[in-house]
Amino acid sequence: MPEVVLAGRAVPYTLVRNPRSRHVRMSLTPEGLRVSAPTRLPQAEVDRAVASKERWLLRHSDMLVPHAPAPLRDGMALPFLDGEVELGVRAAARASVRFRPEEGRIAVAVAPGPDAAAQVRELVERGYRSVARDWFAWACGHFGPQVGAHPVSISVRDPRTRWGSCSARGTVSLSWRLMMAPARVAEYVVVHELAHLVHLDHSRDFWDLVARVRPDHREESAWLREHGGWLWRSPGAGARPSAPGDAVDDRP
Repeated sequence: MPEVVLAGRAVPYTLVRNPRSRHVRMSLTPEGLRVSAPTRLPQAEVDRAVASKERWLLRHSDMLVPHAPAPLRDGMALPFLDGEVELGVRAAARASVRFRPEEGRIAVAVAPGPDAAAQVRELVERGYRSVARDWFAWACGHFGPQVGAHPVSISVRDPRTRWGSCSARGTVSLSWRLMMAPARVAEYVVVHELAHLVHLDHSRDFWDLVARVRPDHREESAWLREHGGWLWRSPGAGARPSAPGDAVDDRP
């Protein structure tokens, strides 16, 4: 497996040669860094292209190495916005999921088979996605008038290097994993993307608009930078890091 040295650390990556590709493209997957490159591009050029993105890659250092997903067990507490939900797992003839945040519970039914653990994880993700769709619709409706923008449509996705995005056509895309972040952080990402519908850049006008709606946006953004790796490995990755703005005094 090829590797590249980033900040003195050897980082292996999966290289895929694509005869139709004209550029080197990188993505972060559960198996680590994946690089797609033109068939005839020399290996040294591929390594140079990867190394040129050192700052971007190091911002996502937790995602550069494979992480085996934590097992999800019956009775486990899973993060949901500012609280938790209890996972219930039972056997059934057909697989299904019911996510009831108001009851503090997500219940999955697993069909017989050797892939029960994978089924549970897939069903839990499906449940989070379903709840995320409703919550994001509420958040866009709530913050839209404050920002002065309303999306044409909202999609729920699982990107590896960003928590939200928007298009010039007015579509806002958001990561379902934000449902495991503190509510303030999820709200900030929604406002950030709505503000891009007004300013399609990161200009001063853009940040002034974000700050007007989210005065603490720097703390909320910092939480994502610091704990994005945990969020990417969840659910099942252990206790959620403290919310932005929580009082923590580490002085002796």
